[in-house]
Amino acid sequence: MKKRILVFGPIGDYGGRELEVGFIAETLAIKYEVDVCSSGTFTTKSQLFKFNKNQKSFSLNNLLCDCFLIIKLLSIISYLKNYRKGEVISNFANNSLAKKYFGYNEKRIRILRKLVTEYDLIFICAQLSSNLMNEIIRISRENNKKVLFRTTGEIKGSNFSFIKDVDCYVHHSMSNANKLADTKFYEIIDQSAFEEYNLLSIPFSESEIKKFLILSRLSTEKGIEQVIGYFLKVSSKSDILYIAGDGVLKKQLEDKYKDYLNIIFIGFVKSSDISNLFQTIDCLIIGSSEESGPLVGIESMCAGKIIISTKVGAMQERLENTLNDYFYNYDDFESFKEVFFKVKSLNISQVRTISLNLKENYRKKYSQNIVRKKYIDLVNKILE
Repeated sequence: MKKRILVFGPIGDYGGRELEVGFIAETLAIKYEVDVCSSGTFTTKSQLFKFNKNQKSFSLNNLLCDCFLIIKLLSIISYLKNYRKGEVISNFANNSLAKKYFGYNEKRIRILRKLVTEYDLIFICAQLSSNLMNEIIRISRENNKKVLFRTTGEIKGSNFSFIKDVDCYVHHSMSNANKLADTKFYEIIDQSAFEEYNLLSIPFSESEIKKFLILSRLSTEKGIEQVIGYFLKVSSKSDILYIAGDGVLKKQLEDKYKDYLNIIFIGFVKSSDISNLFQTIDCLIIGSSEESGPLVGIESMCAGKIIISTKVGAMQERLENTLNDYFYNYDDFESFKEVFFKVKSLNISQVRTISLNLKENYRKKYSQNIVRKKYIDLVNKILE
């Protein structure tokens, strides 16, 4: 009988975590029976299903509604009250009445206790500070279940009671691993580009750098507005900055920069359209102050597109020995200005060399086959 793995975390509809969970689940399903459980809310549109449309997935709220009639009834009432036609009813289980009068949080722990007993390995994909981390790890240890923890986001502090109760951590980079220095067991497994074939098919770049891209959730920590401000100070009339993504700042940014001809908002881009987007640009800009990856950096390497980046997440390790050494300090215009003009001064031969290096580095270290093998080998070792 196949051993069973539960992949657990705050999985939603869109984002790098959802894609990575789908990729991990599909990879491990080669040898194991894999289910996915979200501590949050998601729908059938979730990018979790990109790799396997039939992936067995559910949320804690699904299970709550199945097990407790009162929670289901309150979910229906909340669903109707909010006029959210077409959404998943169980996504409304976390309503104020359920939490205040009907033990919502206590019932979730009861569900977790039962759920954990059904699996051999709990594979967490979350931030250390994500909701229910302490609970699911404690319950797993009480039931002698193995625990793997794939950290997402930048690690801030290690003052968590469960830190030493995890069998092995999986980090994107040594820079993140070093922030959990008191944990002996960890592996470095970075991300792959999930549109690998199409991105690798993009020819090497062989033109001057004029078209720039920000591809990100449009939220404060991503540094979007800061990068736009810097770009407007240093760009020429022939330079264009494309901004792809959605988020809480979308309308605010669109309104603020609507009269700037070289700032172009293109909205949310489906993962299947990522390669077309990279085909049209020359340089990616990463302006985040907090990341563990980010995924877009791997995608740009796969496409062979030059990268200007903050010293965030795994980016410095990823770009070693590629000649793509265009890092600036977050919140420092002068350092951005310096690397921007370095990139602008590259001739066609230099651009092609860096583009070739980026693609080659991706193939050697980050291809899907390499990353899949690392996950399979690690889980085999943990469950042997």
